[in-house]
Amino acid sequence: MDKEISLLNSFGITSNEAKVYITLLQMDASTGYKISKSSGIPRSKIYNLLSSLEEKGLVLKSADETPLYKSLPVSELINKLKNDSEENIDALDNSLKKLGTISKPESIWLMDTYDQVFDKVLYQIENAQDSLYVQIYSEDLNPKLIDALTNAEKRLHKFVVILFSNHNQYSLPFDRYYKHYFEADKTLDYGGKWINAVNDGQEVTYGKLPEKFSNTGVVTTKNSSMVFLAQEYVLHDAYNLRTLSLLGVDAQRTFGKDLEGVRNIYFD
Repeated sequence: MDKEISLLNSFGITSNEAKVYITLLQMDASTGYKISKSSGIPRSKIYNLLSSLEEKGLVLKSADETPLYKSLPVSELINKLKNDSEENIDALDNSLKKLGTISKPESIWLMDTYDQVFDKVLYQIENAQDSLYVQIYSEDLNPKLIDALTNAEKRLHKFVVILFSNHNQYSLPFDRYYKHYFEADKTLDYGGKWINAVNDGQEVTYGKLPEKFSNTGVVTTKNSSMVFLAQEYVLHDAYNLRTLSLLGVDAQRTFGKDLEGVRNIYFD
């Protein structure tokens, strides 16, 4: 029951309220006395808790002289919590936007954690309206990111994804992406994985990734010069990968079977 209580806590339901609701789910319509006995919550508290749950719409009360109480069915509870959450989010959005934000767009902001980085990248992908340029490792893709990229591909003409993979996992449920194939060399260059996401030529999230749950070296900024450089980086990767792909056997003949000669740029 602890897990369910904790989850209900996150929706503003107190631990005792959650305990009463969960107890009622496992009972027929019952009196306050029986609910108190089954839940282990004293009778001195049970009626206040039932009244609070009734006000929140989680418990129904009969009109009998000795009232019976019944929990809202789980499917209705979930629907209610979703609707309430959406209403609260919309209200918060409208309220906070009225306050405005004072921030210099050229500032560079450090992203503290792995999860913070990919929450930001997900936001960029979902809200891109004109263009999206991304370099990402398949190991960092989760179902939400994959769905967001799939939808962005349908929505955007200017859509480029450069896919890296340390385990040769190059399969994605959309078409417009380039397999990089030079991960080993790039990992040596960077000392690990990295992320680069640019949306609408307005904002970039870029940098070397750590292991999960540790601090990152990733930054996010609307600095126009950094946005331009990051976007050009993705574009030039795409130009080169498209060229090598179309040349096929000729490219292998010139640069080697694994195209290792492509990186020999120092004329020695």
